[in-house]
Amino acid sequence: MQVRTWFGIFTLEDEVIVEVELFQKNIDTILNRLVEEPLILRGKVSGADLCDLAMRYGFVNSKNEYDSLLHELNIGLAKKQVARAVTADTRIIAAVEAIDDIDETANILAERLKEWYILNSSETDLKGEELARYITGLGGIDPEIRAMQSFAEALLGLYNTRLLAEEYLKENMPVLAPNLTSISGHILGARLLSIAGSLERLASMPSSTVQVIGAGSALFKHLKGKAPSPKHGLIFRHPFVNTAPKKLRGKIARAVASKISLAARYDYYSGELKESLKEELNNKVQGIKKQHSRRKSSG
Repeated sequence: MQVRTWFGIFTLEDEVIVEVELFQKNIDTILNRLVEEPLILRGKVSGADLCDLAMRYGFVNSKNEYDSLLHELNIGLAKKQVARAVTADTRIIAAVEAIDDIDETANILAERLKEWYILNSSETDLKGEELARYITGLGGIDPEIRAMQSFAEALLGLYNTRLLAEEYLKENMPVLAPNLTSISGHILGARLLSIAGSLERLASMPSSTVQVIGAGSALFKHLKGKAPSPKHGLIFRHPFVNTAPKKLRGKIARAVASKISLAARYDYYSGELKESLKEELNNKVQGIKKQHSRRKSSG
């Protein structure tokens, strides 16, 4: 029987150590072993504590050296695990969730800024970024105006941060998921990844799930028998769906969801752009519209 520890391999017969193979005392080498195979970091072998065995067989000279090496090893292992967990799609998800948080915060702050401005001036049709830029350009040294200007500058900073985050998505979504980006665009594609959790999970979803992904409350009401089945969720933001006549949204949403599901699978398994997908979706949507027009004219 063999027991593999972080500093060596112990061969046992009837719970007695009969052979010891010590590893090279190099943190990077041991870390690479830990990533590839499970090694015991704490515990006992044949009734003896690992620290005592490491000193007995000459891997370390003292308990302090043992503790120091094990501490360094744990830090290195944590860093490697974090690095492996941070993938391209987790970065994409972080960026699009940051955009959504910025939108929510900016909308609240913009409303507050407008209320503040109206209290000190008059009604205005300006809002959001336009109002913030107007306020930062106001003259005068009134303390309240200056406070409003500081508020407006902070709001403009949020808008600028959003632009940078969206630019990141625009550049990196086609690299991670070229087909999904081609079909849904970089923002909608990133939001689908965010709700799914990863490109792998999105690729494993059937198109019927993709069609209603993001329709949590509507789907919950349907499951409780209080509403019909939702025809679409997040993909309502797709231009083919939100510009379609209400009667056709269900069919068009199914077509879009089907192509998004297929695109995600191409991206996950091959990563190569299949340009025909977008054309196929265009033709499918146009076919649905033409069929509806013929039925309408004949009826």
